Amino acid sequence: MPSKDQVPEGPHRELLVLLFQMYRAAGRPPLKQIVSTAERLGLDGTASQETVRRTLHGKIIPERWETAYAVYAPLCALAGIDPDAEYYRNDFEGYGEPDTSTHKELFRQAWSAAFDTEELPPPILGARAPQVTLNANLVPVSDFSGEPPF
Repeated sequence: MPSKDQVPEGPHRELLVLLFQMYRAAGRPPLKQIVSTAERLGLDGTASQETVRRTLHGKIIPERWETAYAVYAPLCALAGIDPDAEYYRNDFEGYGEPDTSTHKELFRQAWSAAFDTEELPPPILGARAPQVTLNANLVPVSDFSGEPPF
């Protein structure tokens, strides 16, 4: 598990905690075994050994759910845990029922939260691409006058 200096507290670390819980329960399998198990499971997505390694080291968060699940599902299989089984979380504060969901749902929520909080480049406000058309002489003609749109 990466240190808190490598992956600080937050959604990405919470995702890694879930991954490492399953990785340990699976007996810390080698990357090749994780990938071959994913292939045997016939999942919708795939993950290479490098993708699994970089995900477990906290270097990346897979962009596609199918890829993230191709890292998690084989760990569940190797640990003998059904991803669709209920995962009991005892983090409620004594009010009402405890929050429960399946291993797969919990992992998907963590993946989504981690992926959605990754640093994105700032938006370019007020910019728009000019519309370019060609006139009969095949000379570009733009409707962009250079004037602000307000």
